[in-house]
Amino acid sequence: MRNMLSGLPVFLLFFAVLNLYAGFHGFLFVRAIKEKTALNFPLWLYFPLFLLAAVLYGYIKTGGTIRGMFGLADAYWGLAIFFPFLVIIDFITIIIKIIKLFNQKLPSFFSGPGFSVTLHLGVIILAGIVIFYGLFNARHARITEYEIAIEKKLPKKEVSVILVSDIHIGAMVHKKLLGRMADKINSLKGDIILIAGDIIDRDMKVFDNEKLGEEFSRLKAPYGVWAVPGNHEYFGGDLERLGEALKASGITLLEDESALAGGAFNIIGRSDLSVSRRGITRKTLGELTGALDTGIPVIVLDHQPRELGEAESAGVDIQLSGHTHHGQIWPGPIITGRMYENDYGLIYKGKTAIIVTSGFGTWGPPLRIGTIAEIVRITLREQ
Repeated sequence: MRNMLSGLPVFLLFFAVLNLYAGFHGFLFVRAIKEKTALNFPLWLYFPLFLLAAVLYGYIKTGGTIRGMFGLADAYWGLAIFFPFLVIIDFITIIIKIIKLFNQKLPSFFSGPGFSVTLHLGVIILAGIVIFYGLFNARHARITEYEIAIEKKLPKKEVSVILVSDIHIGAMVHKKLLGRMADKINSLKGDIILIAGDIIDRDMKVFDNEKLGEEFSRLKAPYGVWAVPGNHEYFGGDLERLGEALKASGITLLEDESALAGGAFNIIGRSDLSVSRRGITRKTLGELTGALDTGIPVIVLDHQPRELGEAESAGVDIQLSGHTHHGQIWPGPIITGRMYENDYGLIYKGKTAIIVTSGFGTWGPPLRIGTIAEIVRITLREQ
């Protein structure tokens, strides 16, 4: 808690600088329009109106709650994608100034307010196109396919495992989108459905108000529907209530425990690594697999793809994780690729297959640029 508070002034300063930078460009844009069109607008009113509009939008959008306004601000941090485009404006402006320093003549258009208006409008349109694509891409999940051969007996020739993670029910994921997710999962006719954490984003408010248990209860599979908590389940302190709601919907939430799914699969669900912040030490995979019949396939659900060697050492057949979002917004994939041994896709550690999904939902901005929203279908075959 102390570390969070000590970092707060730095965060607020950074946030203020970014907003001032964006606001300043807006000011230049309005001033250029005024000079070009003789708009009768007192420029000193710009910044107060800019701030008032932002606050009013947040107040109305969140139903007039302060907590909701903070949640909305969190959800829209991705609008920082505009900043690279603002940098483009500054870069072009600096190039023009350098050219002028060397006494090179440019058409008068590059010196007047019309150029500033055109430049800002062009960049705004370009950024708008990119953001529209990101919004569309985030709300249209794709099906990603993997095939894994294991050296253990399966209940039938091919077994279809459906994996979904990082739904992040909250400010941006509501009943309609969750219903589409359930429809798409059911259309795959999986033998078992696994949910790898971060089901809710902050708390159970949206889940309760929109009766989202109805959508989860539509998920059906012969070997059951199983889930684990992610780090976000611990944020609002609603993990126990979520477990009860999922149970009522026919979904079993596993916390550092194992279960035998239809006599065909050992399903191990791990508590998220963030549980250590509550002073709880989660069990090792060795402890969780110790009493299992390992002649039956062992599938581990672990939200964060850390300590991957542990799964190999414990003789796990498959580990399924999420959390990374594959960076969500480029250049995020470059960052997550350096942070995790496997930030996305399928790798093998010895005979252990490890799949990390980019997830169904989004954290923060409802955008995906350079990554995809996905539901994963894994086809298991005997080797």
